[in-house]
Amino acid sequence: MRVYIDTNVIYYHLTDNLEFADRATELLEEYYGMMITSALTVWQLYILLLRNSSKRLKLTDMLPELGIKVVPLTPEILSMAEKCGKLDFDDAVHYATMKTHRISLILSNDRDFDKIKEIKRVF
Repeated sequence: MRVYIDTNVIYYHLTDNLEFADRATELLEEYYGMMITSALTVWQLYILLLRNSSKRLKLTDMLPELGIKVVPLTPEILSMAEKCGKLDFDDAVHYATMKTHRISLILSNDRDFDKIKEIKRVF
């Protein structure tokens, strides 16, 4: 089984977010080795973590250590995302990546994914 992990779950874990870090860490442990995410997530985390350069610089090492495989952002995925009217563009990219890799379960705190009935969101 493979699951998709959204940027926010990784971010909560890496920043030790007061409200959501414990749940994010539980999900990372429960789904270790089963998670994939888009290359877009790496970019989003890079931007979000600019304030903490030690985490930013080691991001490419951290994701595999967390059991997360990064998959490419392709022109086909971008094209699918552009046609998705139910989500903002970055969420649509995540959704298109899930569709491309035949994944229907997303680990995310973003309720916008609940708009897509083919997706089950866990947080």
